[in-house]
Amino acid sequence: MIFKGFQKTSLIEYPGKIASIVWVAGCNFRCPFCYNLDLVLNPEKLDSITEEEVINHLKENKKWIDALAITGGEPTLHEDLPDFIKKVKELNLLVEIETNGTNPAMLDYLIKNKLVDYIAFDIKAPLIFEEYKKATRIINKKLFENIKKSISLVMNSNIDYEFRITVVPKLHNKEKLIQIAKQLKGIKRFCLQQFKNDVPLMENSFKNVKPYSKKELEEFYNEIKDYFKECKLKA
Repeated sequence: MIFKGFQKTSLIEYPGKIASIVWVAGCNFRCPFCYNLDLVLNPEKLDSITEEEVINHLKENKKWIDALAITGGEPTLHEDLPDFIKKVKELNLLVEIETNGTNPAMLDYLIKNKLVDYIAFDIKAPLIFEEYKKATRIINKKLFENIKKSISLVMNSNIDYEFRITVVPKLHNKEKLIQIAKQLKGIKRFCLQQFKNDVPLMENSFKNVKPYSKKELEEFYNEIKDYFKECKLKA
């Protein structure tokens, strides 16, 4: 695999573990609030990192590193993802995949073959096609149906996981967050994340969207926290 970003050490990406992070290019969403523009639209502008570089770093530092987090972009779009992960697992490291859920077949393969230990699942909107369309700009309803399949797959697996949402005022409010909470009721872990408008975004109009205040996010958190076994707020 070819990567377009590599962070050698993170204390926050994989809960409770010291992890390295790699970023893959390409995504099948065009979320208007996305700030990974070059990663999604212009990966050729970014330096490339080979899997050999990543594996060599992990080998040299596996005494200090617990895990590798694979994010993007959308990792599950890459057919060679399982082969790369097998090389990571040979080093007895944990693997986290961050995904939008549009490729349940890949997730199912990774889970069944014990190639993933933690799944971070990005939820974009209430599980209604028109809502997802606004939040991701997808027009293919099959992708949306795939997301629902992936949610069920992850919830019914033995894999540790979290679902999370970036709370964007133009797209989300208290009522929509409660709707999402009801749809995902009983999941293991859910996280509310703050929206950032101080960086280049996929759609310039979202630069003018003022993020919710910490107090407002705390109010949302208090409204939905009891729907989940664990709920977190990253404000």
